[in-house]
Amino acid sequence: MRKLLFIITIVSLALQAEAQTIQKGNKFFNGRTLYTVREVRMGTIVYMTGENSAGDYLELTLEKVPDKAGAYTLQPSAQADDSPFPGAGFDNPVQYVRQQGMNFLAVSGTFGDIVEILTLTPDNLENCLSQQEFAESQSLYDLADGMLLNSALLEACPDLELDDLSRNKLNKKTPSVIERYNLQLVNGIIAFRKAMEAFNNPDGLGSDGRGPDEIELENNVKARITQIFKDVARRNAGGEGNPTPEDIVNMYTTTLWRNLVDRVMAKDEASDDIGFFDHDYWTFSQDPSPDLKITKIEVEELDDVHATAFIRFINWPGDKPQTMWVALELEDGELRINNFRDYDDAFDDGYFDYVDEMREYLSD
Repeated sequence: MRKLLFIITIVSLALQAEAQTIQKGNKFFNGRTLYTVREVRMGTIVYMTGENSAGDYLELTLEKVPDKAGAYTLQPSAQADDSPFPGAGFDNPVQYVRQQGMNFLAVSGTFGDIVEILTLTPDNLENCLSQQEFAESQSLYDLADGMLLNSALLEACPDLELDDLSRNKLNKKTPSVIERYNLQLVNGIIAFRKAMEAFNNPDGLGSDGRGPDEIELENNVKARITQIFKDVARRNAGGEGNPTPEDIVNMYTTTLWRNLVDRVMAKDEASDDIGFFDHDYWTFSQDPSPDLKITKIEVEELDDVHATAFIRFINWPGDKPQTMWVALELEDGELRINNFRDYDDAFDDGYFDYVDEMREYLSD
């Protein structure tokens, strides 16, 4: 009996060891490239080739670390002298993670945390790219705690949103496996961006020649817009402790805007027609969502007292992203919204300027 138990134990340990190793035929996808394991040389050198939508020939080589389950290092390939992952150098650790039904490679960055996640998949490149395209159409904030991210999903993500993901969305006392590795990936991308910024601009200027004060001013505008629309989402949710519609208007719009809106609403109330405001101007919809999410902010113009910015947002999860333009003005020591534009091809000018349209409506 003891001999049988001993044999079972040895077989079990052997199977566990195999489960923690990469096998020939395994496929891993990182949002751009599907890598297929072509051979495992001497049980330690894992050689893969990659295919992407551009038809590039790519290689990836890993070396097994002895006596450490799932541990590998990134190695040069015969026809690829440079690392395939920005921010990760050769000999950097790569961990093959198999937890809670998930199987993926986590590539450690030179500047800390990880810079890439490659998910084990049975799919072909076409299906993988289709799934990636669907993920890119969703709110990153909603995806972050439910699926493994990759660097391609984070590539266009503004620094402000990465920081929000790191500090708030993924920063939990008891994170899931997905949240833990996504947090490491977000932090790794942040560290890599900062390292590249410092390397490319040793004089402290931004990549576009702006100084620290200008960069800080832009970041403050983005932070203000982010805060405004977080509170708009709370308004949409309603309930005790959340701001009311009146709170949002009073806190975040200028006196000029409020006065103009009041005049328009007075005309609406005196009319039997539908009127100007048949929708919510904060979301361009008749059904504002508590899941409202900002996906991108691009500051267009700014100085010490004014700013304009383009905002990409998703009202309800799964909705098509929309584009809003806002003008902000310093009033009572805070930036407040002074105008909105709804950018949509359905409009003759490509957008609907609220201040211009309200003034025309009042003049009729």
